[in-house]
Amino acid sequence: MKAWSYHIPTRIHFGQETLEKLGEILKGYHDIRRVLVISGSHHLKASGLEEKIKEIIDKTRKDPIFYAKVPPEPTVDVVEEALSFAKSVWPHIIVGVGGGSPLDVAKVVAMMLINGGRVSSLIGVYEPFKRDGLPYIAIPTTSGSGSEVTPYAVIIDPSVPRKAPIVSRRSFPIHALVDPQLTLSCPPDLTARTGVDALSHCIEAFLSQKALPLTDLVAREGARLVLHHLTEAVRDGENGETREKMALASLMGGLAIAGAGAGLIHQLGHALAVFNGMSHGEAMALFMVPVLEFYGDTVQEKLKELAYQAGVAPPEFLDWLRGWLASMGLPTSLQEIEFDPDWKNQMVELVMSRKSVLEALPLTPTPQDLKELLERMASSP
Repeated sequence: MKAWSYHIPTRIHFGQETLEKLGEILKGYHDIRRVLVISGSHHLKASGLEEKIKEIIDKTRKDPIFYAKVPPEPTVDVVEEALSFAKSVWPHIIVGVGGGSPLDVAKVVAMMLINGGRVSSLIGVYEPFKRDGLPYIAIPTTSGSGSEVTPYAVIIDPSVPRKAPIVSRRSFPIHALVDPQLTLSCPPDLTARTGVDALSHCIEAFLSQKALPLTDLVAREGARLVLHHLTEAVRDGENGETREKMALASLMGGLAIAGAGAGLIHQLGHALAVFNGMSHGEAMALFMVPVLEFYGDTVQEKLKELAYQAGVAPPEFLDWLRGWLASMGLPTSLQEIEFDPDWKNQMVELVMSRKSVLEALPLTPTPQDLKELLERMASSP
């Protein structure tokens, strides 16, 4: 076995009523006053969570400040606007609440308040920050991104165009509060999309050349949880036990990619989203089976393990997976979505530009490989 190391500085709090720990954590910061809560533009108010968080912060005798403007798939301008607001109030600590987009924006804002710089110059860069940012607490309300335990913040820069992460070990949250109850209000379509995102993290980390014994363990178990429980979570969102399993799967997916990284499914999904703005989870569903088919014999042994986790015979696994994704209303062909063939060359260029990602793939594609993959997807029903 090769030597390896794995480090995550985030303290994870998992389980029912974990949100209540926010007050306990904030009380430990005796010399801070202003708490900036960054969230999406709808869910926090609609779910009543904003009032609950305000009540918790008020009890600590600190001042809650809410910024609820983060849309899905955040761009450079979205981050700049959130950063500008943060500078106008100069918080002492930041709390990100929501799905992957608010958590990622909060993560970047916490770092940039201390480090400065331009958002567009940080995208796709590894370790761009010289100093630690403001203390940052992550509270996910969906089961998918795993952002609460990763060093990644994925941002779109339409001017290039590109979609890629800002990556820094300094940007791990100090605390992650994973309370499955906060996901009960997720509608079926969002539950499906985010759940498949969690699965994509588990699968890509499991197949990565940077995989570690530890990441293999959490990736395999995370995949099993999604494959066994996502359909029920979509069907019955009020099932607390199922929501708990999905929250754990999402957490495990985040832990897996924090150590082993994501792969070609993510890179193709990011490249497409730049052009048509499709949701991340839908993009993961779209490219999942075609990428696994492209890998071919290089991943057969590990696909057998995933098939076992799904309870499916290995030769049938990819066909089963395609049908399973479609059963939740997720796209599995380019014919099902808005796709312009003129995007193909730029998409390929974007994927091939991510050299560090390509090096970790089980099979490294050529530009021609990617063009042929997209052509097959465009012609297949």
